[in-house]
Amino acid sequence: MLEFSVLILFPLFCTGVCYLLKSIRTQYIISMFVSSFHLIFSLMIFIGWYEPNLPFFFSTDSLSKLFLLVISNVYFWVVLVSFSYLRRPALAKSEEGKRYYFLLLNFYLFANTAAILSNHFGMYWVAAEATTLSVAPLIYFYRNEEALEAMWKYLFLVSVGIAFAFIGILFLILASKGTILEGHQLFFSEFVKKAAVLNPVWLKASFIFIFVGLSTKIGIAPMHSGDVDATSNAPSPIAALMSGSLRITALLGVLRIFQIVSPTSTHEFAKTILVIGGLISLFVAFIYMFKVNNYKRLLAYSSVEHLGIIALGIGIGGIAFIGAMYHVIYNSLNKMVLFFTAGNIHRKFKTREVSGVTSVLNILPLTGWMFLLSFFAISAIPPFGIFFSELMIFQGMLFSDKPWILFITMFLLLFIFINMGKTIFQMLYSKNENEEILLEKEKFEIIHFATIVILILLIAIAVISPEILRDNILNISKDFGIKL
Repeated sequence: MLEFSVLILFPLFCTGVCYLLKSIRTQYIISMFVSSFHLIFSLMIFIGWYEPNLPFFFSTDSLSKLFLLVISNVYFWVVLVSFSYLRRPALAKSEEGKRYYFLLLNFYLFANTAAILSNHFGMYWVAAEATTLSVAPLIYFYRNEEALEAMWKYLFLVSVGIAFAFIGILFLILASKGTILEGHQLFFSEFVKKAAVLNPVWLKASFIFIFVGLSTKIGIAPMHSGDVDATSNAPSPIAALMSGSLRITALLGVLRIFQIVSPTSTHEFAKTILVIGGLISLFVAFIYMFKVNNYKRLLAYSSVEHLGIIALGIGIGGIAFIGAMYHVIYNSLNKMVLFFTAGNIHRKFKTREVSGVTSVLNILPLTGWMFLLSFFAISAIPPFGIFFSELMIFQGMLFSDKPWILFITMFLLLFIFINMGKTIFQMLYSKNENEEILLEKEKFEIIHFATIVILILLIAIAVISPEILRDNILNISKDFGIKL
């Protein structure tokens, strides 16, 4: 029960504590304590130093161990920079949002951990809905019309998506009718073991509804609009949290149903759906990059692009599946750097419009160089990790039975890179008439420290390639029936 208390009950308890406390600093200290313990425990479980013994509706496997470490790592860095972010001058309307900021963050950690560690479709569904409720008020942090619209749009679309996922779970129950699974609890592990007896028609319907429903949270096109609006209007730490961890929690639900269909005749159908979703996501990002007005929205569409790449890797299978798992890690790290630095740019220039941001490298040299490096990283420039994960995904595409997917993917990615680069270089290098007025020495802050460490991690994990990480990802592939 120790692991259950630390990973799930402790964040929930601290949610209540933060509600009772008025001091933002005290809430921050408590949240840092929670995030540190959660990260250490998640790392111990991942490495194998601690074997968890979770109660009835929860369990761990290779997939949940990896995803738990990813969300815990993202959460730690977001909490670390949050107090510095909240201390910045803000509109009077935003002051009310600060009061509940860490309360909602702790509830977010509780809900995401419960979803990741769940071994039951019902428990996962409830926890996934709780993640939506935890993040929605944080989207409205600035208390302006755009944020309000983004919050309600996100709540509406994601709630509809969660309803679709619930229908998918009901179809899974129908798929078990007349089999040894009929009348049993909806445990993932039981359905994976006995998937061969499930009705293929209802199983296909279940996969479609769960995939489409959860895609509203993952950001897979064409169900991406609510997530994009929410990410681009939320405070930068919250946008980093959503792009780096919340999408991963939703992706887990799709992977669970995909794991069930893997040993069945529905497998090829599910792979095709994933490939179509991935290609549409790349195409939508490709179209948007031709006319970028809002740089935070640009980063949100970059998330759509990279979740599309992950969906493609999972759908292709083989070595591409391995690459997709690595891509989950690298993308989560990269998105934090992009949104943290974008937050600094927004604070200085007081606008999210690309046309209002110029000469960043001169005015904010520290932030500017980190923003540039994070662009190189997200564009798969070596030695950053995304280069290696995309290489594996491309290799899987080339040697699959659909090599033409590689050519479409590379064509779309080429123009995404060119147009995204054009926008970012315009922000970094174009001259500013008021540059002398804006020019002042940029102070080194905790957010700069965090981005430097994360950028080092992006290189170190790829270059060192830890054996424990490689073995874990290989175990995940075995659980999905992938033979290399």
